Amino acid sequence: MVMDSKDQVIPVTVRVTSPVGWAAIFGAVYLAVLPMSGTIALRNVALLGLLLLLAWQFPRIKADVRLGWPFMLWATYLLLFPLIAEDHQGAWQSFSGQWGRSLLSMLAGAGLAALLQRSGWGTAFQLGLISTIPVFVHLVLVAWKSLEAGGIPWGYWGRETHHADLGYAAGQAVILLAASIVAGAKRWRLLAVALIAAALFSTAVARSRAGLMFAILGCLLVFLPAYLKQGSHRFRNVLGLLVVLGLVAGGILLLALKDDPRWGNMVDKLSAGFLGSALNIQCEGTASVEPLIRSMQDEQVVADEIIAAVRDGDGARMVALRAGLQLSLKHPWGSDGSRQAYRLLLEQECANPAALIVHAHNGWIDTLLAIGWLGALLYLVLLMAFLKRGLSHRHDDQGDRVWGLVLVALSLFWILRGLTDSVYRDHMLEMQGFVLAFAVTALSISAWGRAGAQP
Repeated sequence: MVMDSKDQVIPVTVRVTSPVGWAAIFGAVYLAVLPMSGTIALRNVALLGLLLLLAWQFPRIKADVRLGWPFMLWATYLLLFPLIAEDHQGAWQSFSGQWGRSLLSMLAGAGLAALLQRSGWGTAFQLGLISTIPVFVHLVLVAWKSLEAGGIPWGYWGRETHHADLGYAAGQAVILLAASIVAGAKRWRLLAVALIAAALFSTAVARSRAGLMFAILGCLLVFLPAYLKQGSHRFRNVLGLLVVLGLVAGGILLLALKDDPRWGNMVDKLSAGFLGSALNIQCEGTASVEPLIRSMQDEQVVADEIIAAVRDGDGARMVALRAGLQLSLKHPWGSDGSRQAYRLLLEQECANPAALIVHAHNGWIDTLLAIGWLGALLYLVLLMAFLKRGLSHRHDDQGDRVWGLVLVALSLFWILRGLTDSVYRDHMLEMQGFVLAFAVTALSISAWGRAGAQP
């Protein structure tokens, strides 16, 4: 990695036909399509191509790939879990289908960082730009739909099968771009701000409530730790930037609140999810709590709306969370590691559950039910290790500061995101592993290089 007098990375020329060039292409394709529906084959081909290239270059990068003991504990547990699972065959299938692939994504992210960082490529801005590709595909389709409909098509997901995937892509992109604004090259900062605004607008149009709120939170998770102890003039600069971003985010949020009926009576809907026996509601329906809900509401229409939310809405999420906790206490070692662990364990309680859901809409609960309390704890330890590593470098003045900020914000983002949705599975788990492993490896290389350059 080449540095100028102002500690700015100067990318050296990398031929596309070189191993580094091909690895960058495979890595960019993999990162871009990870959140996009209908791209499983392309995603797997890109990951396989990247892993083969990294295996070829392993003697060159092996000294830089050090993910630490928390990763080793996590990987060891996932490898051993099928031996202690209730359904051994199902657990092996789950390992090959999602848990094992997430480990490969982490190795790929770390290896790619080790290969690119010495050449000055693979910056936070570049990763953020690639991460916005699903966002811009969505916005292009939104523009086309707007021309047809004569207005903004609120609630339109484009080519995606669920709005949440747009939220995951936007949240990750916002964090990477915000970190590049704080500690990256100045010439890209205005473009980074524009890309962040586009990501926020995409989640708002898709009516991804959690996606929008967590994307805004991602900005704060980067900017606040970065400038909490900075000098007054720099603090004023970032304060002005935060005001601009806040106005953009606030305007988008107001548009979403005005047009999305799901925000109405949200507190009452969530509160109703704490009434009655959760397992009883999941097994037999809402009949046991309907009289109580009606007695608490003056208007019949509002009561019916809240009861509907307990069946399939915000209230249902609270019921599923409570039922999931009860099931996790009954099955402390999880089940078969599958995506449908919640549904499978619920069917052991009642043959024909009234709740037609396969997961608890909470990443931590679903992980408890899939691979047990120890598995969930080890993944939390891994995310906390990334967070700790980032915290130790978030105030540095050298190039490793940007990756410290990414690790802090992205680790917290995924820890908190798991409280509202089931994100520790499938492509979401691969997204987390790939970028976090890339960031921690890039940070290590930057820190080692700086230490070695000191007299």
